[in-house]
Amino acid sequence: MHPWRPAIIAGVIAVLGTGATPAAPAKDKARQNYAIVVHADSAQSLADEKEVHDAVMAMRDGKVQEAIDGPLTDVVNRYEKAYGKSKDAVFSARNPGQGMMYMTFEATKYIAGAGNGSGKAIDVGPAWAKAYWARGYGYSELKRFPEAEAELAKAIALSPRDAQFVGELAYVYQMEHRFADSLALFQKVPEFIETMEDWDEATKTEFRCKAFRGQGYDLVELHRLDEAEKAYQSCIALIPGEPKSLGELEYIKGLRAKEAKQ
Repeated sequence: MHPWRPAIIAGVIAVLGTGATPAAPAKDKARQNYAIVVHADSAQSLADEKEVHDAVMAMRDGKVQEAIDGPLTDVVNRYEKAYGKSKDAVFSARNPGQGMMYMTFEATKYIAGAGNGSGKAIDVGPAWAKAYWARGYGYSELKRFPEAEAELAKAIALSPRDAQFVGELAYVYQMEHRFADSLALFQKVPEFIETMEDWDEATKTEFRCKAFRGQGYDLVELHRLDEAEKAYQSCIALIPGEPKSLGELEYIKGLRAKEAKQ
C-alpha cells in the first residue's frame, strides 16, 4: 500500500486554491469543508483491477464476448451497486494525481457554491472506469459501435481526462463517420497524456503520435488537407519515419494530384 494513497483517506479541505474563491459568509461556512475519500488501494479495488486486466488479456486472445459478459460485467455490477445512486461525487481515476485533480476541482466548485453535491468526493480506484473502457474496446472490436460509445462515455464520466478512454471514443466516432466529433477529442489527447503519470515516456510518445494520426485522418475526411499534413508531420516529429503517417502523407499527395487534374 502506498503511503501517499492509503486504502481510506478522509481529509477535510478548509480552503482551496490561491485566493480566487472569496471567503464565504457565515451562513455558508459549511461549504468551506469538503471531505475527500480514497478507496483506491483497498484489497477489493486491487482485486477488481486484476480482474479487469485479466479480462483484457482474454480479449486479446479472441475471447471478446466472454470477457464482456463475464469478468468485466462482474466488476461493473459491483461498482454500480455500491455507487450508482450515490449523491457523492464519484471518480474512478487511473492514478493518484488524476484522482486528486478531479476531487480538488469538485471541492472547489462546491465551496464556491457552484455544485449541489453532498460535500464529499470519492475516488474508488481505476477498476470501474477501466471496466467500462474495456467493454467499449470489446464492442468496438465486434463492430458494435453504438454500444462501444455508450460504455466509453461512462468511463470518461468517471475519469474525464484519461487519454486512453478519450482516444478510444475518438476512434469510435471515426468509425461512425462523426469526423468533427472525433477530431475534437483527438485534439484533447496530447494534453490529457500529461496526467497519465503511470505511463512511461515511450508509451506517452506512442499515444501522442496516435492522436496526431487520428487528427490527420479526420482532417482528410473533412477535406482540410493542409491541417492533415501538419498533423501527420507532428507524429513523424515524435517518431521519425513512422510508417503509417508517411503512408498517409503519400495518400494526401495523391489526392492533391487528382484535384489538380480536375
